[in-house]
Formats: sequence, structure tokens, C-alpha cells
Amino acid sequence: MTEFPESTPTIESARQAIITPESPGSFAWKAFRAIARFTGSVFFPFFRVWGETEIIKGPQVFIVRNYGILTWLCVLRIFKRPLRFVIADVDEKSRWYSLAESGGLAPIRLNGNSDEDCSTLRQLIEAGEKLVLVVPAVKNAVADMLVARLKSMRSLRLLFMAISGASEALPPGAIIPRVVPVSVFCGLPHYTAQAGDPAQIELDFLEHALNDLAIDELPSLFANHPRNVSNF
Repeated sequence: MTEFPESTPTIESARQAIITPESPGSFAWKAFRAIARFTGSVFFPFFRVWGETEIIKGPQVFIVRNYGILTWLCVLRIFKRPLRFVIADVDEKSRWYSLAESGGLAPIRLNGNSDEDCSTLRQLIEAGEKLVLVVPAVKNAVADMLVARLKSMRSLRLLFMAISGASEALPPGAIIPRVVPVSVFCGLPHYTAQAGDPAQIELDFLEHALNDLAIDELPSLFANHPRNVSNF
């Protein structure tokens, strides 16, 4: 069913050693989502989202770049049902991760070992988890490999979640947010991958497309409001 490599004794031992935490709790998700929607509406009011944001039956993974707290806020503002945050950025050391972990969102941080990370992802997917894979904002070989492996899974619904405006709204090291438009598109682009293309070419394509969109009206603070959807 998948193109993951066959298990070696080392990989098999690592897989058995993985202890999957409890799934994100519904109450915890609702509580964090309420905080994210309030915080987002105050500090990042120019927010729009389009695309496939419904949680469906079967394996489903959303891939998004790590823009710090804005990535977490965007995901929580968009999705009503719980998803598992899986952090593929080994340099992610934000306080938000610790807060999410202690608050019941049960995120998982991958360790940067390609075989073990693939095994962890496969275990979560086979357990029926809905995942948000947070990859580094600056591409690296390990994250590219993970995305390539996920793309090879025939039964997996893989969606790319592009965010535009995150770097401008909250630049690295900034404390006070800037009021600039933040736009999100979730889905598969009309792009035919060519041999030799980078593993995350679809995400690059969507991000460039979002950068060209104009903000022509004040959007609703509710991500799935018809006013936001109809503008696409």
C-alpha cells in the first residue's frame, strides 16, 4: 500500500519503542481554538482561507510551513475537529509547543532521523490519526524526504496548506504583530509535477499564487465565512 522502506531490525525496534500519546482531546481543541480565534481576530484581523478544509474519512495529512505561532493559530482557527500537530522542524523550541503539550493537544516532535520519523508517521496514519505536518520554513533534506515518502502513499489524502503574509505579520524576533493580510489556501494545486521537481513544489506553487491575491475587503474573523470563500 505504501512506498515506505521495508523494516530492518533497527527500524522495527525503534517503531516498537515509539509511545504514541493520547489523541488530541476534543475539549482541549475547542479551548485552544477559542483562544486562537480571539487572539487572531485582535492581532491578525485580515485573515482569509480557501480550499479543502473539511476533515474526511480515511488517512489525511496537511503539510504546512513553520511560521511559529502564526502556523498554530491558522490551523486552530480553520479546523473545528482535532488534528495532531507533528513537528518536523527539529529547531522548533517555542513556548507554544510546551503549552500545547501540557494543555492536551498532544503534539509530537520528530527527531530528525529519517527512518524513525517515517516510522512514526506511518504508525500515526495507520492508527487513523488526522495530521498536520509542520515542516521547516527553510527547506532541508529530511523534511523533503518525509514529504516525498508521504506523496508515495497511494491511500493517503495529502493536502498542502500554504500561508501567505505570515513572515510580514510577525517577523522572526518581533514581539508586536503588524496588521497585514494573512491568507491561507489548503488543497492540491493545478500543477503537474515533473521529474526532478523538489518534493514540496506544490507548496511553493500555492504560496506564490497566494502572494498575487489582493485583499479587497475586510474579511470576517470566521475562517469559513461565505464572504471569505466567495472571493476566491
